[in-house]
Amino acid sequence: MLDVQRNRISFLREEVHFTRKLLISHLLVAIFIVGLFVAHGVYFWALGATLWYLLTILPIKGMMAASSGCRHVLGLMFLLFSALGVFFLTQVEPTVGQESYNLLPTSILPFWLGALNLLYAIAGVYLMMNRKVRKAVAIGFSLW
Repeated sequence: MLDVQRNRISFLREEVHFTRKLLISHLLVAIFIVGLFVAHGVYFWALGATLWYLLTILPIKGMMAASSGCRHVLGLMFLLFSALGVFFLTQVEPTVGQESYNLLPTSILPFWLGALNLLYAIAGVYLMMNRKVRKAVAIGFSLW
């Protein structure tokens, strides 16, 4: 009986733990991104980031239900975030003025958004190409 209980825990393999960490990190960091956009006073882009965040929850739910197509959809959504972040940094950010009511100065906006663009691009490629993520999605898992 004790062997059965011990082996039940091993069902949650390394692949599932890796995928859980990736998805929980996304859920936390995306809320942080929305908060930073609001703190910089870029409310339209904060609304867009909120919509993007809410739309990413659907593929996450599909991945948890062992739907492998959702893994590719979420990876593409991460790459889309990176592409829109580059567009924001090159086209929109130079036109954003430094108003006195912003909580954060606009001088740090390129730093954090550039770093997050890079991280989300890497995470998008990982979601679509990594063997661990593919196995975890094939099994199905829960985030908690």
